[in-house]
Amino acid sequence: MLTGEIIWEFGQNTMSVSPELAERLGFERTSAHAVEITSFRDRVVREDLVVLYERMSRSFLRSEPMVNVYGLHLADGTVRRVRSLSQWKMSDAGQPTLYTASIAEVQSRLHSGIEDEFIERMIDLRFLAERAEDDRYRQIVDRMLREIWTHRRPT
Repeated sequence: MLTGEIIWEFGQNTMSVSPELAERLGFERTSAHAVEITSFRDRVVREDLVVLYERMSRSFLRSEPMVNVYGLHLADGTVRRVRSLSQWKMSDAGQPTLYTASIAEVQSRLHSGIEDEFIERMIDLRFLAERAEDDRYRQIVDRMLREIWTHRRPT
């Protein structure tokens, strides 16, 4: 299974990629701490780039975590679908400092676009509930998300 971490210090031309992920993508393990951003971008399936960039921009503007599903070209010539959970870290002044992402290969065929959009909106709702003074909103959304993840069947 393909898994890994990405850390990008805002403004730098390189990012750190966990050594195992770097190797699977065709980068040297020894240079995993300095992978060119454009080199990583070139591993993303081209059709997925526009949506990925749009969601990254939205996450940046809101300073909220995001979930993305996209394809990565591996060094062996195969393409693997991955789900990433990422977030921008901000300074006290509200400026971006760090982008972090955890990546895991999607093990089953993806569900319909409607299901994926529903889950994305639930996650957005979860972050909105986090800002509410009344904890019950967060608890309700958390229960719904647990129910979705527990009962969502692989197709």
